[in-house]
Amino acid sequence: MAEEGAKLGQPPHPIDPRELRVSDAEREHVAGLLNKALARGLIDLDGFAERLGAALAAKTRAELNTVVIDLPGVVVRNAPNGRGD
Repeated sequence: MAEEGAKLGQPPHPIDPRELRVSDAEREHVAGLLNKALARGLIDLDGFAERLGAALAAKTRAELNTVVIDLPGVVVRNAPNGRGD
């Protein structure tokens, strides 16, 4: 059965949502969250600059999540569809 999925262009095993590639829109969303965190005093300017650079360079959701995972009120939980909504 796994072979049939592979023939249709589907991977033979489930994909971890954290390994999916992120879009520019997702990176920009996280940049907005970082702006809010800076305004709320959750991070300082140096932390903001470091996190923003990491967010803009992120290729996967796992990399992008590490930028905001420790900020209260901004953690997005992944739904079963992997989209976080």
